[in-house]
Amino acid sequence: MATLNRTLDPQLAPRVETTNAGGRSAPPHLLRCLIVSGSAIRRRLIRAAAEQQAWDAIVCRDAGEFLRTAFKRSVPLMIVDLPKFESPDYWALREATDRAKQISSALVVVAGTSANNGEELWARQLGAWSYLSEAHTQRGFEFIFSEARTALARCEEARGPSRTLTAAALEDG
Repeated sequence: MATLNRTLDPQLAPRVETTNAGGRSAPPHLLRCLIVSGSAIRRRLIRAAAEQQAWDAIVCRDAGEFLRTAFKRSVPLMIVDLPKFESPDYWALREATDRAKQISSALVVVAGTSANNGEELWARQLGAWSYLSEAHTQRGFEFIFSEARTALARCEEARGPSRTLTAAALEDG
């Protein structure tokens, strides 16, 4: 058997961080979510909130990673942390969020800066489950993760007992 040692182009190499360590699979009560933020500090804050509320977070650093991951994995919740309006990544992330929403039935939470008056309107027109303006604390994100779990459980109850949300969320991984 031959192996090919080749260096990947750093721009094409996936940089997806998950909270699973050591190849362990998620316990049945753990739901997966997809998080995107251009800020390392915000990624850590949101991931910590997800872990606190028993969510398995797939964390992406930019719009490209987010969109590639959204096409590869089905998750019940997406958290989009928009950068400041002046950022060159702002519009790319908004466009990626539009595309991800088109291919997914996930609840979408948009964390924005509210500096742009049209931002919340865009999020609502997109069908975002929640828009957060000026979300700065882990506790605030913990509340969102807790409420998302409740909302997803209610959606599952409304669909009937034919298929559980936990089973569907864990099929990907």
